[in-house]
Formats: sequence, C-alpha cells, structure tokens
Amino acid sequence: MPVVLIEFLTDLGHWFRPYQYQAALAMIATLLVIFGNEINNAVKSLVAKQHFMVRTLVFVLVCAFGYGLITVWLTSLLAAQLAKVPTVYIVPVVFLAFFCMGMYAQKQRHI
Repeated sequence: MPVVLIEFLTDLGHWFRPYQYQAALAMIATLLVIFGNEINNAVKSLVAKQHFMVRTLVFVLVCAFGYGLITVWLTSLLAAQLAKVPTVYIVPVVFLAFFCMGMYAQKQRHI
C-alpha cells in the first residue's frame, strides 16, 4: 500500500476511534432491523398456541428485555472486537461491514 494511503487511513482511524462504540451500536441495530422479523416469527411460532396473556407477556419480554439485552450485550462485545482491529484498518472494516449488511438487506428485499 502506498505510504500516503496508509497515513490517510491511520489519521482517519485515529479520528474514528472515539466513535467505535457508536459504530458497534449502529451495526447491532442494523442487524436487529434486518433479522427482527425472523426473530419475531420464531417467537410467534413458539407461543402461537398459548393463551393471550402468555403471548402478550412473551411479546413484552422479547421486545423490552430481549432486544434491549441483545443490543447492550452484543454492542459491548462488538466494540471490544473493533478495539482489536489495527487503527489503519478500522474505518475500512466498519465501512465493509455496513456495505455487506446493506448488500444482504438488498438481497433480502429489505430495501
């Protein structure tokens, strides 16, 4: 790689580092949007024959606590993994991750 490109990516990476937790949160939120319908359908099929109150309670637990817990836990996990990426590669890795999620969403007709 040319030295100028490495220096540019390193400077960009240094600028980006304070925002890696927010990038991890955005990635997890994007994944939950992409796969949320499948998760809801799986939960729905598990409780479809249950009483109305049970279905409502499960819905509240999954939405309020399940998605919240998944978001908090996976964001911390992903942010820790992003911290291990060398500074020169952090911005391209995050860009590539969002690009891949966008391609997958397009393929699944989410957009």
